[in-house]
Order: sequence, then C-alpha cells, then structure tokens
Amino acid sequence: MNTQDPLAQLRDIHLPEPISWWPLAPGWWLLAALILGVLFFSIRWLIKYRAKNCYRKEAHRLLTLIPINSPNDNLKQCQNILGLLRRVARTAYPQLALESDLTPALLERLNQCCNRTVFDQSLREQLGRLPYQANPEIPNSLLLQLSDAAEQWIKKHSIDKQRHKKPRSKNEAGGPHAIV
Repeated sequence: MNTQDPLAQLRDIHLPEPISWWPLAPGWWLLAALILGVLFFSIRWLIKYRAKNCYRKEAHRLLTLIPINSPNDNLKQCQNILGLLRRVARTAYPQLALESDLTPALLERLNQCCNRTVFDQSLREQLGRLPYQANPEIPNSLLLQLSDAAEQWIKKHSIDKQRHKKPRSKNEAGGPHAIV
C-alpha cells in the first residue's frame, strides 16, 4: 500500500492571468473618438465665439475710458461715443454703409439691429439738432443717456446676417421698371 497521502499529490488551482485593460475593446475606442470629437468641436466653437465677440469687449472697454461726468468737453465726449458706435457698427455690420449717416439716421438703423429700442426718439432728436447749433450745449443728462444707450446697444445688438442686408434697389426688388 502506498503510504503517501493522495491529496498531497494534487496541484493548486492555477488562476488565469488577470484581464488586461489594454488593448481596449472596440466600444471604448468609439467612445474615445466620440469624446475627442466633441472636445475638438467644442473648443473650436468657443474660439470662434470669443473671436466673434471680442470687438464687444474692446468697445465696452473704450466706452468706459470716455469720462462722462467731467464738467467740460461734453461735446467732445459725445463725439467720442458716437464715433465708437460707428466703429462698432462698421465691425459688426460691414455690409451696411453707416459711416455717412447723420446721427438720427444712424441711431435709428442701430435700433433696427437690436431686439429692442435702445436709442429713443427724444435722444435721436436732441442729438440731431446739435450740429446745427452755433455753440452746442450738451447737458450731462443727455450725455449719460447716450452713454447708457451705447453700452446697452454694444451688449445687446444681434449679428443676424439675413436681417441686416442692404436694401435692394427697385429694379432688383421687382419694382415698376423690373425686367421680367
């Protein structure tokens, strides 16, 4: 008889190697590609958005540099604000020729570029009379109103290319002399 214990001859159970996380399964590759794509397009959109609106930040910074409450040179400050509005409008709407518009017409067209009326009728009328006065006096309240309205317009104007196209001539619009 064999005196050895038969259980001693048994070998231990060999466990398989642990499952490696590498190489990844195809589903993980798809998920990684999807995440990278979303990340790429999000960063691209953010860069375009910031570049598209950087002129607003610069205009707001320049508007804050114009001193409003100083007792003299209100005319110069008013000219600076209107000049800044013209430059911002030229940047936002290069297809519109706003440089040669008189102040009331400019402010009216700027109102059309915003979702709500920023430059009210009284402000447009008061600013429209200034160039025809010998010694224009601009009250601080008018200058403050203009500055607040300019700040609101800079923040709120929309850049909708379809909405702000240059008006077509009668011939292009199918007027009485249109060629059919």
